[in-house]
Amino acid sequence: MIKSHGQLLWQGFQKRVISKVITDRIEPARPIRGTRDRFGSENIKYSHILKIASSIAELYCYDHVSTPILELSQVFERTLGEDSDIIGKELYSFVDKGDDKLTLRPEGTAGIVRALISNNLIYDLPQKFYYYGPMFRHERPQKGRLRQFEQFGVELFGHEHPTSDIEVIDMAWTFLNKIGLGDSIELEINSLGDSESRTKYRDVVREYLRKNEHHLSEDSAKRISTNPLRVLDSKNPKDAPVIQDCPTITEYYNSTSAKRFDDVCQGLQDLNILYKINPRLVRGLDYYDNTIFEFKCLNPNLGTAQGTVLAGGRYDGLVQIMGGKEKVPGIGWAAGIDRLAMILNDNFIPSRKRPMAIIIIPDREKSENLSTETEPIISSKNNKLYYYGLNLSKFLRDKDIPTLFYHSSHQSSLKNILSNTVKTNASHVIFVGENEIAKGEVTIKDLDNKIQKGCKIENILQYIKI
Repeated sequence: MIKSHGQLLWQGFQKRVISKVITDRIEPARPIRGTRDRFGSENIKYSHILKIASSIAELYCYDHVSTPILELSQVFERTLGEDSDIIGKELYSFVDKGDDKLTLRPEGTAGIVRALISNNLIYDLPQKFYYYGPMFRHERPQKGRLRQFEQFGVELFGHEHPTSDIEVIDMAWTFLNKIGLGDSIELEINSLGDSESRTKYRDVVREYLRKNEHHLSEDSAKRISTNPLRVLDSKNPKDAPVIQDCPTITEYYNSTSAKRFDDVCQGLQDLNILYKINPRLVRGLDYYDNTIFEFKCLNPNLGTAQGTVLAGGRYDGLVQIMGGKEKVPGIGWAAGIDRLAMILNDNFIPSRKRPMAIIIIPDREKSENLSTETEPIISSKNNKLYYYGLNLSKFLRDKDIPTLFYHSSHQSSLKNILSNTVKTNASHVIFVGENEIAKGEVTIKDLDNKIQKGCKIENILQYIKI
């Protein structure tokens, strides 16, 4: 059939319209690599971990503190070390419209110390803080390690006696046991000694590394002259044999450092906290001195290289590094909430209180059996039913009963809504219709026992046994 000129024009127009729609189609929004959305059961785990951690910290008389996610870049550049991986490769930094160089915080301690100085709290010691929130590092995303990750941490300022180290470690031990990891964690501990001990040891390590420089990775070879101790924290497999044969710091403690470390270890023994001395343990941040520690968990969900779930140490010189006029002793730790959530046993998560569901039945005459009703339940005829249902919802919530109120929907049938209540783990459904209001009662269905009956409104609480 020969098409008319008009038909050809119409087809051409359709093709152009379709082509433009395809061309102008909006690309779906997507997350940034190394970040993730968190909801449902995963968020329940996060909330549970944070609740336990906060309650433990408060038992030790720590106060919650919140600092900005954004700080001036120098806050971290001063404290983390200019040749560190974090400073060199992982910071999210930018210059704002006021020409200030800002950084998304990669860790929590530096911001807490900045707050201590900014608010003159160094003259009101001791101070004990706990914090939680997101941190940011531009590193290769992998299992248990994201570019935006959550941490919970504690910081203690103003105490330098070894018992403060012991108490902080005990708090971490108590927290991890409380969330059910006591049988799967191992505490590794070491001491970096005081400044005199570290200086002596640094010279020894530098000389040793220079002799083995040709066996090191490029990054580690560069650090021999600037920060040789950081090489000992390298995760590059090429560096492992050299690190393994490196002299240990325990051989270079002065008497003060040796005595202090012995006191910490003895205190842990007295509290029945099991530990292993790891003389090759160093922390990845430059500000640590004396006691350092890591809690490791052997769990396949983390992978062999990502076993550390909580770590910390002492940093007596950090306040002065950041411009404080006084030397303020400090110690703290931080735990990765993402990693803890990955290995948390579901049995240790308390079950949530089961909700009630309230469903409005605007036109009762359409159904003889509420459980099989398939007619659309939307109705605008009688808002009194919905207002009544909302008041009933408020009454139940005032009694601390979780309550789901199902609002009118064009797409939902009663059958679909009942199916949804099963997914929410509701224990009962309360049906509200004109017949019920007229009688001063509601119809309640026990979803576990499949029993449905009328109930006077004043007897609802007794019926559901709250």
